[in-house]
Amino acid sequence: MIPPHQLARLQHEEHLREQFNKWVASGLAAEMETWHRPATEKLIDRMDLEAHERILEIGCGEGWAARLLSARVPEGAVVGIDIADELIGSARAQSLDHQNLLFAPGSVEEIPWAEDYFTRVLSVETAYYWHSPDLAAREIFRVTAWGGYVFILMSFYAENSHSHHWKDHAPGDIHLRSTDEWKESFTLMGFENVEADRIHDNTPIPDNFTPDVHWRSREEKEAFQREGFLLISGRKPPLPEPGPLASEPNPLRIID
Repeated sequence: MIPPHQLARLQHEEHLREQFNKWVASGLAAEMETWHRPATEKLIDRMDLEAHERILEIGCGEGWAARLLSARVPEGAVVGIDIADELIGSARAQSLDHQNLLFAPGSVEEIPWAEDYFTRVLSVETAYYWHSPDLAAREIFRVTAWGGYVFILMSFYAENSHSHHWKDHAPGDIHLRSTDEWKESFTLMGFENVEADRIHDNTPIPDNFTPDVHWRSREEKEAFQREGFLLISGRKPPLPEPGPLASEPNPLRIID
């Protein structure tokens, strides 16, 4: 028998899977790159990447951010997971020339990978869809390498009132949490130096801007951009240095 919480999560994710799969045919998935790429590129610049990093992107969609990351880590690897199988299929089809890039269906609360592996874990505009942010943070901690870093970027959060109406148009239930609540989730799960910052998208708003369900007026769009994306980051502590073996002689011991 499936435990009630797990059943609720599976039902939540199945609904999202159905809705997100529709985004491929409608073109909405492709629009995500246009909307999110400017802030994501700024985030990637902050990630202090080296050529050999092992990176996980949670909620990779059609894989555009994962492809940006793969070019930054030619000696490493990038794995993208998403609960929507048609998004994964599209990501694979668009990434055939990237040898260090892998896409797989998967949930943030049940990441299909071994523990202590990824040196960097990234999520762009997906965290508010997680069924349980606390359990997601715990699972992210599990797969993050000792001394590795996590980066969670989102624009739907309590302090950004200009995005709150999105809840009425979202494809499923989403969490409206404060900066402190997000920091607490990752701190309680074991991450250290958990910090909050803002990343701003300064892309000029076109003269022919048309209001829609995301921004109901030009003024709202401008205010949204001034508020910026919330970035939560933290580090999984490194493994402690091994102490002296019990069998080693004590140099301070006085021998009669």
